[in-house]
Amino acid sequence: MKSSLSKLKRIALHKSAEKEKTDFQLVAKFDELAQAAKDMQDMRNCYDSLLSAAAATANSAYEFSESLREMGTFLLEKTALNDDEESGKVLGKLGRVQLQLQKLLDNYRSHIILTITNPAESLLNELRTVEDISYDSRFELIRQAIDAVRGVN
Repeated sequence: MKSSLSKLKRIALHKSAEKEKTDFQLVAKFDELAQAAKDMQDMRNCYDSLLSAAAATANSAYEFSESLREMGTFLLEKTALNDDEESGKVLGKLGRVQLQLQKLLDNYRSHIILTITNPAESLLNELRTVEDISYDSRFELIRQAIDAVRGVN
């Protein structure tokens, strides 16, 4: 009888230790997934801010580029109409400089898109994929926790 009672205690103790170990593992996994979700949200916020800044800069560069083009074209047209040789040369040179600046700004805007916007959007798409995988992992972990609770009852 004493032997049976001690066996029963050991079995109960063993099940209790296993349950605590399983519970600890589940809690550790939940904590790990929660931290990963927070890190992904921080990364998403960072890249969203970077994309917003890049878009604002590219839009401003575009607007300024268009203004330079209009001004350069206007100055070159006035050069053709101006009979004064001295001021005609100055206006022509100023018009050409305006158009060169416009080309530089267009290149700058293209580089923003190539070096910031496209890579950041690609990284955000990858992050969305990882988030989907993370959601699947969390769902599976919750299902394991529910199964563990059902197994205890």
